[in-house]
Amino acid sequence: MESKHACGIPHGALAGLRALIMVGLGLVAACSGESYLEGRVEMRELNIATKYPGRIARLYVEEGQRVQKGQLLAEISDPEAEARMTQADAGVVGAGAEQAVVDDGARIEQRRAAKANMQAAEAQARLARVTAQRMQRLFSEGVVPRQRLDEALAAEESTASIYHAARSEYDLVLAGARPQNKTAAASVTRAAEGARQLVQAALTESRVIALADGEITSINFHEGEIIAPGVPIAILARVDRPWISFNLREDLLQGLQVGQRLTAKIPALGQAGESVQLQVFRIAVLGDYGTWQSTRALGSYDLRSFEVRARPVQPVSGLRAGMSVLVPMSDLGRGDDPAG
Repeated sequence: MESKHACGIPHGALAGLRALIMVGLGLVAACSGESYLEGRVEMRELNIATKYPGRIARLYVEEGQRVQKGQLLAEISDPEAEARMTQADAGVVGAGAEQAVVDDGARIEQRRAAKANMQAAEAQARLARVTAQRMQRLFSEGVVPRQRLDEALAAEESTASIYHAARSEYDLVLAGARPQNKTAAASVTRAAEGARQLVQAALTESRVIALADGEITSINFHEGEIIAPGVPIAILARVDRPWISFNLREDLLQGLQVGQRLTAKIPALGQAGESVQLQVFRIAVLGDYGTWQSTRALGSYDLRSFEVRARPVQPVSGLRAGMSVLVPMSDLGRGDDPAG
């Protein structure tokens, strides 16, 4: 007589059931004869990295620790960036001072000196003009020779030219720099500020913060180690939006739709994992490799596998990535064993 398993299943049939599980269809069977679609809990993982190289000075988290968005996770030491910041600060100060000189124009002492020179030239021109007028009268009366009149007229013309030059110099001092010079100085200042912002960005990246609420699942580097740009220091799993991933053969998809509710069981959670409500949000075909089953021996077609993703309708306490999730096939409209 053929021996039977504790569930009342002949050992030959039990071996066939184990072979079905090994195929990877995501199906399991209970002793009651109910078939289940088996999935696992997945969580979005974020790589915590920095854009610039450096040495880890402080590490504030451990594996398994829950963190909140914006929480400081690590500090990176970058002495070169700090030195560049000193240079950038000096560049901003120097460019700002040059722009202030251009914008403000001449110093008050220069304006006073230019005004004094203009007033002195004006006095000289006025005296020369009066002297020339007097010489003109005296020459008309025959008191002075023509030579004296010519000298007075030349002095009047010379002092007038000197006055106009001093007046122009004074106006130039009051007007300050040309608009083009002011624009050039402003451009130099903006360039210096931009260089400083670049260095500041590098220093900001030296403080590594959490990108979202979650749990630190792994730490790849520790204090004192040098890291390269973009290499993850740690991995953060987002525990706020977990989902369950199922692999389902296409001949079992009939009637399953996005938005459909499923009742699942999570064995790892015990009583709390009974009758967990899920909602399907994604149905997508998997890659060709290892996801199809040939039925051509029966004169039919190849079966492909699809990934079905569903989220818990309500938060499930204690849910962790990797946990198994069971959904009765009857929930999918497939009460009988699809293996036949």
